[in-house]
Amino acid sequence: MAPEADISADVAVVGSGPAGIVTALELAAGGFDVLLVESGERGFRADVQELAAAAGWDPERHAPMSIAARRQVGGASAIWGGRCVPFDPIDFERRDLVGHGAWPVLYDDIAPFFQRACDWFVCGRAAFDGSRLPHLPPSIVPGLPNGDVRTSTFERWSLPTDFGREYSARLKSSTRVRLMTGLTCSRVVLVPGQRRVDHLELRGLGGRRATVRARRYVLACGGLETTRLLMASPGPEGGSIGDHSGHLGRWYMAHMEGTVARIHFDTPPQATVFGYERDLDGVYVRRRFSFSGAAQKRLGLPNIVGWVANPDLPDPSHGSGALSFAYLALVSPLGGMFAADAQREALTGRIVPGSPYGPAAAGPLRAHARNLIADRRAAARFVVAFGARRFLARRRRVPGFFVYSAANTYPFQYHGEHLPAAESRVTLSREVDAIGMPRLDIDLRFSDADVAGVVRAHEQWDAYLRRHARGRLEYIDADVAAAVAARAGGGFHQAGTTRMSARPQDGVLTPDLAVHGFDDLTVASSSAFVTSGQANSTFMVVVFALRLADRLRRMLRRG
Repeated sequence: MAPEADISADVAVVGSGPAGIVTALELAAGGFDVLLVESGERGFRADVQELAAAAGWDPERHAPMSIAARRQVGGASAIWGGRCVPFDPIDFERRDLVGHGAWPVLYDDIAPFFQRACDWFVCGRAAFDGSRLPHLPPSIVPGLPNGDVRTSTFERWSLPTDFGREYSARLKSSTRVRLMTGLTCSRVVLVPGQRRVDHLELRGLGGRRATVRARRYVLACGGLETTRLLMASPGPEGGSIGDHSGHLGRWYMAHMEGTVARIHFDTPPQATVFGYERDLDGVYVRRRFSFSGAAQKRLGLPNIVGWVANPDLPDPSHGSGALSFAYLALVSPLGGMFAADAQREALTGRIVPGSPYGPAAAGPLRAHARNLIADRRAAARFVVAFGARRFLARRRRVPGFFVYSAANTYPFQYHGEHLPAAESRVTLSREVDAIGMPRLDIDLRFSDADVAGVVRAHEQWDAYLRRHARGRLEYIDADVAAAVAARAGGGFHQAGTTRMSARPQDGVLTPDLAVHGFDDLTVASSSAFVTSGQANSTFMVVVFALRLADRLRRMLRRG
C-alpha cells in the first residue's frame, strides 16, 4: 500500500496512555495542533498487542509483555488498578545506597504539579498524609506514633481512571487534537548530519504507512516501548538516538514487592485500620507503613512501604466465606469481569513476576464451598456491601476489599525501591515483529543489596512495633532473605532505561526530558526516572508529562 500524504502538526505525540493523552490535551488547550499516534485501537486487539512481545526474557523474573503493557487508546490505564502516589523528597536526594542514581531535578521542581495530576486522575486533593485529614485516625493502630516509622502516609485511588474512556469525549471534540489509531511509530528519522528530527515513520499491520512532521516530538509509548523506539532509530553519529554515552537501555528498574511476614497487633482488633478509608471528598485512600527520610538515611534503608493485606485467596484454610467467594468468582468463566488478567492470575495463585501476590497452592473447590456454607452470613454481607460499592456505585468505585481479622493478624505486603544497576537492561534482538521492528531482549536483574534492603526494613518495622508495645512481625519462612529473593520480579513498572541526567555522559535525557543534544525530541515516560522509589509509576509519569507540556508551550510560543 502506498504511503499516505505527509501529516503535519505543531506537536506529534507517540502513545495515547496517560502521559500521551495529558500532554496532547494540555498542548491543545494552549492553542497548538497535536497529532496523537496510537499503535492500537480504541479497544483491545490481540494482534496489535502481540507487537509488544519481547524476544527473550526470564519468565521467573519478568512478566510477559502481553500482560505488562497495553496497546490501545488509554494504554496501560485500561488495566490499571488506580493507585496514585507521588515520589518522596528523599528520592531526589543524593544517597550512597543508590550509587549513580542522582536526579538532575529537585522535589520542589515537581511537587507543584501534584494537584494538576490529581485532577487528571480524578483522585481528589494532593494530600498524601493523614495528618492533614483530621477526621481520620492518626495511626493504623491506637498509640503507634509517627517517628522513624510512619503510618499516617497513604495512597489515593482514582475512579479508577481509564484514560481512554474518561477522556474519549474530550479527544473527539477537540479541534486541535487528531487521534490516529492503528499506526505504530517504527522509527524516528533525523535530518542527515544534524541533531534534529526530520519525520516519524508510521506503519500499520495491514501495510498502511504514514509520515509525520512536527515542530516538536514527544515519545510517550511506555517505559520499554519508548526505549525500543529510540534504539531502533539511527542516531546522528551511528548507533541509536540517545545512546551517545552508552546508557540507553540500561538501569532497568521495577520494584521489590511481595509478602514474607505476618503483622500481629497487640491492640484492640476493632480499632485496626485494615482497609480503605475515605477522605473529605469521598476519595478512597489507603494507609501504609513507611519510613521517614531521616530514618532511611541513618539506617541505610531503601524507600519502601508496607500494608496490611488479605490472606492468600486460593488457600481455603483461611476459613473466610468472603475470601472463598472472591476466589470462586475469579476462577469462574466470568473472572475477567472482576479483575485485569495479571491481577486475576496472581490472586488465584499463579506465578506472575512483578505482582505483589505470591504463588499459592489452591485448595479444592469443595473446600471453598464449605467455607461459604460455614461462613455464609459474613459471605452474604460481603457480597452485598462490596458489590454495591464496586459495581453499583455511580462513579467512584471501591478499589478492592480487605477482610477483618479477629486475631488482629494480617499478611504484611511490601513494595519498595529496586536499586539502579547498569547490568539490568534491555537490548534489541535480531527477531522482528510483524511490522519489521526489532523486538527486545530483557535482562532484568536484582542484587543482594535489593534483598538485604527489604530484610533490613522488616527488621526495623518489627523493632518499632515491639519498642512501642503495639505488635510484632512473624516471618512466614525461616530464611527471610531467600523468600525475598524468590519474590523479586518486574515488568509492570518500567523505569530507568532512558534516565535523565544533568550531563550527557551520565544519561539519555536532559532534566527537561529532551534527548541530550536535541531541542525537538522529548520523552514522557517512566523510563526517564533515575530511581524507582516506593511509588508505582503512573502518577509520577503524568506529573512529569505536565511539566513537559508547560515547557513545550513556552518553547512553541517563542517560535
